[in-house]
Amino acid sequence: MRDLINLLESVTKLEVESALKKNGYTDLKVNGNALGVMVQIPDGAKKDEFRKSILDNVLVILQKSFPKSNPTISSDPRLSSIGGIVFSDSAVRVLVKDLGIQGDQSAGVANEVEMASMLQSVIEKYGSANVTFVDPRGKSLVIKDCNSVDVAGRDTANSKKADVVLSSSERSLPISIKKLNAEAWESADNLFGSKAREIIDKLVDDGLVKLKKLDKTRDGEPVYALSKEIVIEPTEQEAVRAIFGSDLNPKGGVVIQTFKPEHFTQKGNNVTVECHAVITNKEDIPESHLMVWLLRNDSNRNSKALGLAGIRIMGVTLTRGIGKSGNKDVILVDQDGNVVDRPVGEPQEPDSGETDAATLDAVTSTPRLTGPGARAARTSHEPRMDRATLGREYKG
Repeated sequence: MRDLINLLESVTKLEVESALKKNGYTDLKVNGNALGVMVQIPDGAKKDEFRKSILDNVLVILQKSFPKSNPTISSDPRLSSIGGIVFSDSAVRVLVKDLGIQGDQSAGVANEVEMASMLQSVIEKYGSANVTFVDPRGKSLVIKDCNSVDVAGRDTANSKKADVVLSSSERSLPISIKKLNAEAWESADNLFGSKAREIIDKLVDDGLVKLKKLDKTRDGEPVYALSKEIVIEPTEQEAVRAIFGSDLNPKGGVVIQTFKPEHFTQKGNNVTVECHAVITNKEDIPESHLMVWLLRNDSNRNSKALGLAGIRIMGVTLTRGIGKSGNKDVILVDQDGNVVDRPVGEPQEPDSGETDAATLDAVTSTPRLTGPGARAARTSHEPRMDRATLGREYKG
């Protein structure tokens, strides 16, 4: 009976297919219990390196989708020369297969690893590639005679942000890639912990937020929960650090796009990548992607810098912080913890298929903020003390 229950609970081939397609891997080849993820892989010395990077990326997706099935990489050579992904409760296995397209025909790209693999394929064929990332505003990142592509997303030491580094004999171009629906810029439990604690204490003392002690512990410490999420306007320096890290400015930048085949144009060794937005400095940041600090409940977190288990600190986009319509039920404060006005107007979420310049700032109808931090309140604004904001009559 137990074996029957385990069989019913085990991950199925259809479920794995669905998870892979949801995350952009739409070209799959099925052979019995084996699922081949079909991608464009360069010939030459870096072939196995890119196959392994893509396999690692697929593993992360499957671990998030099916944690109970414990997907892991098996080095069994019967699967492939680099192994494959297997599950503890299922005969399903996932392999990375080469589409066999080299240089002249770009396949679909699901993420930065596949994009890097495609560009390396062009380099293998022509010796070098001229690569341009461009958005509808004309903002661009360009590298000529690129002769090397490296996937750098796992090297986050010293606040590095680049997912891909393109290199020529003259320079390197580090690029961070964000999907259109990406909401996080940085996890900041330690970086912003002590300042966040000051603001939480102030808001609790002012009666604007409540801290509830939960009936659980984390690392031996009591876990707390906020009555409301707290959104904090960052300083310009904090926002620039969260978005560009230590390596993107001024050498490279951020590109925002959920890639599809139509976003890539290739003529010989010239590759143009159409992006929703290209960001090389703070003035390029679309209103929707301005950075704010978000304090939210997460019972798995225990930041020593914050000193309160159960609360997570993140640098997120403005739309994640206050909602796509700007009316999410949160406490919005300035850098000192004073409640401020939030942006007004009727925000709209740009459709992922639209790339005209107007959509880049369509999330709010207010004028572009002057800095990368979401400066919802100008210095002339006093903190709001009305009943709607405080939830009670002001006692001052």
